[in-house]
Amino acid sequence: MTTIMQARPVTERAMELLRRAGNPFRNYFARNADDEVCAQYHVHELYSLQREQLLAVVDLYRYSPATHSEVIPILGNKGAGKTHLLHSIKHGSEGAWQLLITPGTYQKDAEFLEYLLFQLIDTLLGGGKQRDTRPLEYVGEQVVRGLLAQALTQLTVTQRLELFPPPGMGWVRHFGLGVNQAQERAQHLIDNLSRPLSLPFQPGAIRRSCDESGLPVDSALTLLLEFIDRSEPRNTTGLMRRNIFTGFARAMLLGDEAELATFLTYGFAELDFQVRPSRLDLVVALFKALMGVLQALRVPVVFAFDQLEDLLLARRSDDSHRVAEAFFAGLVQAMHQLNGIAFLVFAERGLWNRFVPSLDGYIQDRLNNPIHLAEHGTLSSLKLEAPPAELVCRVVEARLRPALQSLGLADTASLPTLFPFTFEQVERIAKTEPTLRDMLQQYRQLFDAIVFRMGEVPQETPVNRLPAEPTLVAVKSVVIVTDRGYDQPPARETQPPVPMGSGALTPPARRALTNPAPLALVELWEQEVRAARRQLEPDGALTGATRELQAGLGTFLRVGFEQGFKVGPWRMSHVVPEWVFGDHPTYGVLSLAHWVCRGGQPWKVGIGLFLAKAAAKPRDLQTKLGVFEVEPVVVDHLILLRPEDDLAITGKSKTLWQEAEKRGRQARLEPVSLEAFSILYAFPRIVSSLTESLAEGQPLPSLADLVQERCEKLLEQVCMPVQG
Repeated sequence: MTTIMQARPVTERAMELLRRAGNPFRNYFARNADDEVCAQYHVHELYSLQREQLLAVVDLYRYSPATHSEVIPILGNKGAGKTHLLHSIKHGSEGAWQLLITPGTYQKDAEFLEYLLFQLIDTLLGGGKQRDTRPLEYVGEQVVRGLLAQALTQLTVTQRLELFPPPGMGWVRHFGLGVNQAQERAQHLIDNLSRPLSLPFQPGAIRRSCDESGLPVDSALTLLLEFIDRSEPRNTTGLMRRNIFTGFARAMLLGDEAELATFLTYGFAELDFQVRPSRLDLVVALFKALMGVLQALRVPVVFAFDQLEDLLLARRSDDSHRVAEAFFAGLVQAMHQLNGIAFLVFAERGLWNRFVPSLDGYIQDRLNNPIHLAEHGTLSSLKLEAPPAELVCRVVEARLRPALQSLGLADTASLPTLFPFTFEQVERIAKTEPTLRDMLQQYRQLFDAIVFRMGEVPQETPVNRLPAEPTLVAVKSVVIVTDRGYDQPPARETQPPVPMGSGALTPPARRALTNPAPLALVELWEQEVRAARRQLEPDGALTGATRELQAGLGTFLRVGFEQGFKVGPWRMSHVVPEWVFGDHPTYGVLSLAHWVCRGGQPWKVGIGLFLAKAAAKPRDLQTKLGVFEVEPVVVDHLILLRPEDDLAITGKSKTLWQEAEKRGRQARLEPVSLEAFSILYAFPRIVSSLTESLAEGQPLPSLADLVQERCEKLLEQVCMPVQG
C-alpha cells in the first residue's frame, strides 16, 4: 500500500495530506496578545521596522528609567496585524525582558490610576508568562539576588563564620579555625549572586546558589529580613518597600507568594500612617513604590492597550465619545503623576482620527508629543500599512509548509513554495485587499476552493487554478430574538424568594444538547478559560486578580442582562457592572444586579468578591458589609463569592458576620471553584474576541446557550436571595 501511495504524483499526495490537515488559514486573526497562533505563524520580516522602533522605545525606559511617561500610538486598519505585532514584542526573542501589561478590560467607572495599578499587580502575581517566564519569578529573582549580595557583603568576619560554620565541634570556631573557609564560601555566593541572570531564564537560581554554598534558605531569609529592616527608612515609601522586599524574599526563598499578594492588595492600605491618606493617595504611593523597585532593576514597565475600539466600546450603545474622553484623560493624568512608563496604544486609524481631534487641547498635546530615539529619529506614531506582495508570500508560505511537513511528506521540497497556490494568485490578492486579515480570509476561501472542492480535485481543473464557477454561500446560523414580555415593572413580591435547587434553572443544558453553540465559539471559550486558569493557579494570583475578576463579573452580568439569561423565574432588569464605594482601593467595589420575577418588585443585589486571606479577611468583609450603610439604599441583598477551599469564617470575621445578621442584613457566601473564577476572568476577553471578529454594526452573537450550559451553577450563585 505504501509503495502504491509513493507511486502517485507528489502533488496528488500533497493534496490528500492538505485535506487531512485542514485549512491552515482558518485562524486568520489574533484573538489577543497571548494567542499561540501568532507564534505558530510568525514571519520575522513582517513589520520588522516597526518592531525595532517599539523595542527602541522600551529600551529608552530601560537605560533611562526616570524618563517621563509617553504615549506611542500604533495605528492601522482593523486586521492590519497590530495584535500580532504586540505578541512578537511580548513573547518574541528580540530585545531584553520587560514587564508588559496588556489589559483585557477597561474599568471605566474606576479611578484610572487604580485601574492601572491593579492591572500591574495582576500581571506581576499571575501565572501568565512573558517569554516563557512568570513576571514574579523574573523580577523577584533579581530583587532578592541584589539584596542578598548586599547583605552578605556587609557582614563582618565573625558574622560570616557564624553563617557558614566549619564542620566539627564548637572548639574549632573558638580557636578561629575555619575563617578562611567561611570567607571563601561567602565570597563564592556573593560572586554567584552578582553575575547577570543566565539566559534562557531558569527560576530557582537563588536557592541553587545557596545550596552550593551550604547556606540553608531559612538562614538566608533571616539574614535578608534583618538587612531589609535595617536599610529601609521609616517613612511611607520605606515601609512599602520593606514589605515589598519581604514578600519577594519569602516568595523566592520559601515559595510563599501569599505574603506579597496580601500586602499589594491589603497591607499597603493598613500601614501606620500619621495622617490617614485618601484612597487615591494610597494608590499613588504603592504605584510609585513598585515603580521604584522595577526601575532600580532596569526593568521597563510597558502598558499596551490593544484593540482599543473594543476595549473602550464593549457596548455598542455606550456613549463612545464620553468613554474615549475619560480613557485618554486618565492616560494623561497617569503620565503627569508617574514617570518611567511607556504607553503603547494599538488602535484603528479611523477611531484615533475621530476621537483625538475632539479632545481638550492639553490632552491632545500629551498624546501627540513625540519621542526622540537615537537610531530612529523623532517618533510620534507608528502606522501599519498593507505589506508588499513579497512579504505576503512569506506569510502564506509560513502557513502552508508546516501542514505538509507535519504530516511527513518526504519530498515536500520538490513542491512549489506556495503549493497549492500559484504566485500569481497570492500576488493578486495581496495587491487588491486592504489588510492582512482580508488577505488571509481570501486565502482561506481559495484554499477551500482548491483543496476541498467536492472532496477531491477534478482532473480537468488544474490544482493551481481557482475554479471558474462561483463559491456557494451557505447560511450557517439564524438567531431569532423574541420579546420576553416584561414591559412593566411588577409590584414587590409578598412571598419569599424561591429556593434554588434542582430545576431552578431554565433547562439550558438540555437545550444546548439540541442547539449546540458554534464550534468556533466553543473553541474560543475553552482557549480563553484555559489561559485564565493558568493565570490564576499560582499562590497569591487569585488575590492579586481581585479587581480584574470583579470586572469580569460585571461583564458577565451585563452580557447576561443584554441577552436575557434567566434563572428559574428570575431575570435581571438592571445591571451596574462596577460600583465603587468606600475608601479601600481593593475591596471597595461591587457589581449590582436587580433581579425580578413576575409578581414582584426588583431586588437590588450586590455581588462582590471575598478573596482576602488571613489577617486581611476581616477588613475585606467589613468593607463589603459597609455597603448596607450607604444612603439611599443601594443593596437589599449581598452575595460574596469565596474560594471553595477557604469558606470558613472565624474570629473577627465571624463576629462581623453575626453582627450584620442581628441588624437584619441579608447576605450570603457562595463557594466558587477555580474553574468558575477562570470563567469570570476570561469572560471579558471572550466578548472582546467575538466583538473583534464582527463586521461594523453587527450585534454580538447569542451566548445564552453556551453560558447557561457551562455556567449553570455560577448563574445560580449570583442570582436572587435564597432561603436556606
